[in-house]
Amino acid sequence: MWNELLDSSEKNWVLFVEDDEVIRFNDFPEEAVHEKQWSPALIIHSHSEKLYQHYQIRLVHKAETRVFEGKNLPDCTRHIINNGIELSSMPILIERGGSPVIEVDPSDELTMQSYSPQLYLVQGDQYFKQGKYVHASAQYRQLLKTKRLLPFDRLGAVNGLASCLAEQYKWPQALSLVQTSIEAEPFQSLPYLIQFKIYQLQKNWHEAYQSLNKYYERIELYSRANFDVKIGEEETLMNLADLALKAGLRSEASGFLNELFTIKNGEVDRAFLQKLFVLSVELSDYNKSVFFFDKMFDKALTKGSMDEQMREELNDYMAMFMQKEWYDFAYNLYRELYNEHPHDDEYRRRLIVASVKTNRVEQA
Repeated sequence: MWNELLDSSEKNWVLFVEDDEVIRFNDFPEEAVHEKQWSPALIIHSHSEKLYQHYQIRLVHKAETRVFEGKNLPDCTRHIINNGIELSSMPILIERGGSPVIEVDPSDELTMQSYSPQLYLVQGDQYFKQGKYVHASAQYRQLLKTKRLLPFDRLGAVNGLASCLAEQYKWPQALSLVQTSIEAEPFQSLPYLIQFKIYQLQKNWHEAYQSLNKYYERIELYSRANFDVKIGEEETLMNLADLALKAGLRSEASGFLNELFTIKNGEVDRAFLQKLFVLSVELSDYNKSVFFFDKMFDKALTKGSMDEQMREELNDYMAMFMQKEWYDFAYNLYRELYNEHPHDDEYRRRLIVASVKTNRVEQA
C-alpha cells in the first residue's frame, strides 16, 4: 500500500505518518530532502513510565523501482543499500500513543516474498516480553547473521540478545555484548541499563553507579538503536543516589537527591527530606542543612505542636548540629522552644548546653 501511495504522489518525496502520530517539527532535520541521504524516523511512545523508541524509514524519495518491502511492517533496507543511500544522523522525531509494531503479525509478514529484517526484532521482542528468552535469542541471532542491515537494526539485535543473556544470568556474555554495542555506538540507552542491572544484582555498586551515570549523561540525546528503552529521570536519579551512597560517594548522592528535590518542586515525603538533611550535615553544608531542617520542622514549630517522635528527631538533629559546632542555630532554636515551654526540663538542659557553647555562661 505504501508503494502505491508513494507512486500516486505528485511530490518527489513523501513522509508517511500513521494514526495518532505527531511530528515534532521543531526537531525536523533539514528543510531540503536529499535523494541520496534520508533521515530515518525515530518513533517514540511511553508505557509504564518507560520510553520506547523504534526506527523506521518514513521519509522517502520516489524511485523507478519499488521502495518498500513487507506488508504491515514496511521496510526500505534493500532499496537503501542497493542504491547507496546514506542515513542522516539527525532523525525525524515522531510521537505516538502506542507501539508502531503492536499490530504486526509475524506469520502474516512471512507470507510476503520479501519481508523486513525488523521482523526478527519484532518477534524477538514479543518472545522476550513472554519470558521466552531462548526463542527471543534465536530471533536476534538470526538477524545478526544478515550482512545487509541498517545500523540501528543491528544495534537493536545486539542489545536484544544481550538482554536475553542477562535474564538467563549469563552475565559475562551479556556484558561482553553490551560493551561491543557501546563501542560501536555510544549514543544509545539499553546497553548502559543492562550493565547497571547486572552490576546491581552482583552488588558491584561502583560499576553499577558508573553505568547508570553514563546512561544519565546521555538521557536527553537521540538514541541510534532500534527497540531502545529509557527509564524516567526521577527513577534514574533515585537509583543513582542509592548507588552513590552504597559506593561511598556521599557528595554525588547529595547532588542527585538535590536535583530530584528541584524536579519535584520540593513536593517530597519526610523520609526523602531526612535523607537530604543527613547528607547535607555529613558534607558540612550548613545552608542546606538549615534549609532541609526548616522544611521538616517549620510547620510543627510554628503551630507549637510536636509529638514525641518528632521531638526525638529534632533533638537528634540538633545533636548533629552541635557535633559540627553549629552552636548558634541550636542555641536560637532551644531558646525559642524554652520560651514557649518554660516548664520543659529537656529544653532547659539543652539550652544550657547551647548557651555554654556560645559563650553565654552567665545566662546558662
